[in-house]
Amino acid sequence: MKAKGKKGSAPVLVSSEVSGADRTALTDAYKAGLIVAWSRDIARGYRLALAGRPDEYVEVDQLTKYLAKLRAA
Repeated sequence: MKAKGKKGSAPVLVSSEVSGADRTALTDAYKAGLIVAWSRDIARGYRLALAGRPDEYVEVDQLTKYLAKLRAA
């Protein structure tokens, strides 16, 4: 007889896709010159490249708030 393994919770799947609302916000920030580039990092959120500054990682749920701060600066 085989030993039964414990049922664990399924791992949370995080998509590397950029949502429609985030894509619009990132595109607008790019067109406004606030960011130079962006990429989606599954573990850390969004990696934003800023002109003349080191890249910043922003959590997905904090993206719009962060971009608003960049606009205000």
